[in-house]
Amino acid sequence: MGDPSSYDFRVYSVGLVHAAACTSLTDEEAATRLNAEHPTGITSRWQVADQLADGEPKGASCHDLPDTHRHVLFIC
Repeated sequence: MGDPSSYDFRVYSVGLVHAAACTSLTDEEAATRLNAEHPTGITSRWQVADQLADGEPKGASCHDLPDTHRHVLFIC
């Protein structure tokens, strides 16, 4: 995904009820950023899901940047 100094939050998927991002931010910071950059358009806001779509626990390490970044799934 690139040099870890080039981003702290990168959304790589946004759907109707799920979104996913690669980030070095906390869950709270990431959710705030996602809601600001990609609002749901409904009364529910994005929140961190308990696990990723493939069943991995939330916050699974990024394969490209495992020391600094993790993948987070959001639901609304």
